[in-house]
Amino acid sequence: MNKLLPLILLPLCGVAQAEDRTPMMPDGSRDMYAGIGLATSNAEAAGENRPVVLRPLLQVEWSNGIFVSSSGVAGLDLSHSGGVEYGPLLMFSNSRDPRDNRRLRGSHPISGSLDAGAFLNYYLGDDARLRTSLVYDTSAHGLRGEAGVQKSWSGLVPHHTFSLSASVTLASDPVMRERYEVSRAAGGARDYRPDGGVAAVAAGANWNWALSSKWLLTSGVAVTRLGSGPAGSPVVERRTFTTWSSGLAYRF
Repeated sequence: MNKLLPLILLPLCGVAQAEDRTPMMPDGSRDMYAGIGLATSNAEAAGENRPVVLRPLLQVEWSNGIFVSSSGVAGLDLSHSGGVEYGPLLMFSNSRDPRDNRRLRGSHPISGSLDAGAFLNYYLGDDARLRTSLVYDTSAHGLRGEAGVQKSWSGLVPHHTFSLSASVTLASDPVMRERYEVSRAAGGARDYRPDGGVAAVAAGANWNWALSSKWLLTSGVAVTRLGSGPAGSPVVERRTFTTWSSGLAYRF
């Protein structure tokens, strides 16, 4: 998974198992699809490389409530109500080595891990919802949480779906320090030890264009601004950065 949660715009992947309507999917649409596209790799620290890469596109939910997304998120919706979603959540976080980039010198190595937690989403209407999640970071041995809002529009233009989202990411001391703490004795530019708090705020937009009944072009962009704790770290070059993705997918 991307390190902030993919396109921090694909981050909070709670998918509904509603009885009376088609649920909103992670990107804010009601499309289930698989495909391939181009994307900038997400990075919480500008010291990490962010090349444009070829990546799979996937978001799907089965009738039993299990859902998966190529953003590295999977879970199970236990709700039987159309207005709320909740259940267990799994998130995969990428590994990192201080030798990956000169700006990471003196920082902690991060092992790729499967993090477990739960999500709770509440619908404000058919096309809007509040989204929350809380997971235990098994690499840092701490907690990460996100809260946000998402709104979609499917009737503005025929064959097009648009969505907007905004979120805030919180992290406990261990999570913040694993990613942003720097030791001068270990080769870092200076000593730095952040506390827990706001890790980042993000805003994103997604656009799905149905080229036919089975094929669609899906694109997304997200702007992320790091909190004051991460922003002060020597591994961070820019506090605000933008990520994007675009690709062709087959719709189920």
